[in-house]
Amino acid sequence: MLMKYTSKAGEVEWIWNSRDGVSPFGLLSKDGKDPLSHADWHEDAFVPNFVPPVGMRIFVDLTMDKALVSAKRQVSQSWDRGNYQMKDHPHLGPMGRDGAAAALAKEYVGKGDQPTVEVVTEEIRAAFAKMAFEQPFHLGRRS
Repeated sequence: MLMKYTSKAGEVEWIWNSRDGVSPFGLLSKDGKDPLSHADWHEDAFVPNFVPPVGMRIFVDLTMDKALVSAKRQVSQSWDRGNYQMKDHPHLGPMGRDGAAAALAKEYVGKGDQPTVEVVTEEIRAAFAKMAFEQPFHLGRRS
């Protein structure tokens, strides 16, 4: 689905959900400054063979590698800072920084159906173009 996201300031961004799973109701703008919300759902368009342009943001399944990057950032930011330090957490603390990051990443990925946002590169675009060419969509199903 091509899905419309808007900000209170009037920014509009169309994001393609390349997955079969759900997408977030909200996310941050490209510059990370403004919250965007899924808006005007009736305008969403079912486009199964869409080939996103370079620079467009799309929803993809969260991989363990990406989850580990986020988890390491979280551990770094909260291990020994703030009122509730991760090092004192009854389960994560004894694991150490690396173990805590691995446990968090596993939690982030869940059953492998969690979404994340990716900016389309030439390589990503080429992969979608190849899939669209090899598996055209016909009558509501892939053939």
